[in-house]
Amino acid sequence: MMTRPPHRGAVERLRGTSQRAASLRASNLLRERLPVPALAMLLVLAGLLGVAAATQGSEGDPAASGARTLARSPAGAPASKPNATAPPLFRIVGCRARTGGAFRHGPGTRAVAIGFDDGPVSDTAAFVGMLERVHARATFFMIGRQLGGGDRSLLLRELRGGDALGDHSFTHPYLTGRNVGRQLRSTLDAIRSVSGYTPCVFRPPYGSYDGAVLRGAAALGLATVLWDVDPRDWAQPGSGAIERTVLAQVHPGAILISHDGGGPRGQTLAAYPRIISALRARGYRIVTIPELLGFRPIYRRCGGRCLGLGVRRSALPAGAIVEPGQHP
Repeated sequence: MMTRPPHRGAVERLRGTSQRAASLRASNLLRERLPVPALAMLLVLAGLLGVAAATQGSEGDPAASGARTLARSPAGAPASKPNATAPPLFRIVGCRARTGGAFRHGPGTRAVAIGFDDGPVSDTAAFVGMLERVHARATFFMIGRQLGGGDRSLLLRELRGGDALGDHSFTHPYLTGRNVGRQLRSTLDAIRSVSGYTPCVFRPPYGSYDGAVLRGAAALGLATVLWDVDPRDWAQPGSGAIERTVLAQVHPGAILISHDGGGPRGQTLAAYPRIISALRARGYRIVTIPELLGFRPIYRRCGGRCLGLGVRRSALPAGAIVEPGQHP
């Protein structure tokens, strides 16, 4: 009867057990015969040799090599390359108008423009948020004395959303027979100091103007803008009435007047999402007043102080003017 040789796995297990036992006896012997400092030194050397061996053993292993690369790179990202020179960015700083007479509407294209008057006030941020939610733009005509440093974030938010800023005088008076230049210049300065943007459109309070008002506005580079769709929202007729009036009067190239300031404006705010939706269903685009009238936007290089308004030159709108120099 033949005897079967031991199974290879059993032999290897026995050999491994013998080696571990021998290693344990050697370790005990070293602890018994060597002083503690010498023993510590031997253990350190053994650890270093083990790391070196493991490294050499994994050099031909792509998986191990990849694991080391990931360990060196945060979040598993490959080692970053040196940054190339970033392209320059440009921010909007104003627009260039055609001056002369008063504009009541734009050309007969399938576009309309909305102007909100009498801000900034506490409700203005809600109007900006509404426009953001429906992805529409408007023109905000501002009263200069109501502007302050605290409005900086609001005006920059409007500009980031593509809205335009307009002049609505400094104290909202009837401008005929008054010092028009002072009223308009003071508001221009206030808007520019807060936002870095210089308007090119002006809406006279109460729609009151004469030749002197037109000339005073034109001398400051401002186009005088009126309207031809008026829901009389200032009288608070109800959001439904505001909506019905706008949709009954609107036409290609229309300029709408409404108000974000001058009193409670919850009805206006509630009406405009429905108005904008209905206008789009009729095929209208919602644009700013400068865009409707074909006024060219002005950009300037902004370096590292773009305030969220920076765009590459290739992304500037058609017809944009790029001024020399850099925005401070």
